[in-house]
Amino acid sequence: MSVFSIGDIMAKDFSRDFYNTNTWKDLRRQILRRDLYTCQWCGARANEVHHIIELTPENIGTDIAYNIENLISLCHQCHTSHHKGLSDLQEGYIFN
Repeated sequence: MSVFSIGDIMAKDFSRDFYNTNTWKDLRRQILRRDLYTCQWCGARANEVHHIIELTPENIGTDIAYNIENLISLCHQCHTSHHKGLSDLQEGYIFN
């Protein structure tokens, strides 16, 4: 049986190490607390943190990866839908 961290759920190969660092884990907790564990798109309970500007191999060690303004809390369903291209929400739209 394999054990996966939260970062492994949607992480691409180049970012797996990043998502398993203590720096990311601490930042992730900070963002979830900031957003009151509430999905910023649908209002459900959030358990994942999303990079608004997507991580790439070129920007993984930059401010894009660690900037709190580039991070929002999402529920698993919204996060998965977005990354699979199923989201009908456009960037910049938040409903409460």
